[in-house]
Amino acid sequence: MKYKLPMLAVAVCLQTVFLFSSCQSSTAKEAGVKNVPKETSGPTQESRDGVGEERSTSSPRSVTLAFTGDVLMGTNFPDSSYVTRDRGRSLFVDCADILRGADLAIGNLEGACYYGTAGEVKKKMTATSRCFIFRMPGDHARRLAEAGFDAMGVANNHAGDFGPTGRRLTVENLRSVGVQVSGQKGLAEEVVMERHGVRYGYLAFAASCGNTLDVNDPVSRDSLIRHLRPHCDILVVSFHGGAEGTSACHVPRKKEIFLGENRGDVYRFAHECIDGGADIVVGHGPHVPRAMELYKGHLIAYSLGNFCAPFRMSTAGATGLAPLLQVQLDASTGHFQQGHIYSFRQVKGAGPRRDDTHAAAKNISTLTQQDFPQSGLVITEEGEVRVN
Repeated sequence: MKYKLPMLAVAVCLQTVFLFSSCQSSTAKEAGVKNVPKETSGPTQESRDGVGEERSTSSPRSVTLAFTGDVLMGTNFPDSSYVTRDRGRSLFVDCADILRGADLAIGNLEGACYYGTAGEVKKKMTATSRCFIFRMPGDHARRLAEAGFDAMGVANNHAGDFGPTGRRLTVENLRSVGVQVSGQKGLAEEVVMERHGVRYGYLAFAASCGNTLDVNDPVSRDSLIRHLRPHCDILVVSFHGGAEGTSACHVPRKKEIFLGENRGDVYRFAHECIDGGADIVVGHGPHVPRAMELYKGHLIAYSLGNFCAPFRMSTAGATGLAPLLQVQLDASTGHFQQGHIYSFRQVKGAGPRRDDTHAAAKNISTLTQQDFPQSGLVITEEGEVRVN
């Protein structure tokens, strides 16, 4: 018996290890790729170095990307009354499955996000109720990673609310949780990320927003795209531009002036980005959705509006619509194949919640028919996007 007991113990241990390993593999498959640690680019210069010119022969034929508009997960300035009770843990509960299921998910971070109170407040506060200066708590960066965001644009008019210190701390904080960042001159410009053998490049621009990559600087824009294009298979450009509010739902095809600022000719900007080598261009900034266009086989979404704003932003009318755009692109050409607009609505104190009336999809469908009737895009009431 003294020899049988150890053999039995070994058998039991082996069986336990096998079962544990099987459970881990099954869980990983069911949870999707976003639960597996991802490769991330480091700072801007590191993203450029060591990237080969040849595509992997094992790369997929198509890739799935997900995009949202403005994300403001609350603010602890001037106090914490605009922070959710669960520290943002349930903000993305209704949409995380879509974000995690994409090969790449990108949003626009509308404000600073870091620990502590350092930074230079750029605006004078006249009253708490009128304080549009946004600093999300530092731990909320992890909420983005948990939801499935791979990268965030920090090119917008609130990215510098706390000056150079706030910009730097925000970039460092996001990178520390594996969320890559683009949009700040000299600090966070171009990004390269690899997923499943496909290299994605990302550039974020904004109009009249100080230290950001500039929508209104075509020379710098073209140089950035030209430099990044050879280092990636799919090149994504986002922009924060255009006038704001419910009166700014349409794409005017000319320079837009809002509050005395040049908010860019976003129609021209998007077309020139595609002409220069971008595969898809996604906009935000007007706080309302705008039309989509198919240009030379590539998709342009002119504004995805607000997405997550539990506090401090209006939810009236079209500003309360929160579309989440999922697209499928040809991995070798970047051409649009098909997509889906998932409709959500802003809920005060809660974030985006699923909308079974599909209001956001219907809104973008109508605007697309009005602004780009010859574009060749068909958007159904349920949100399916296809080429006519």
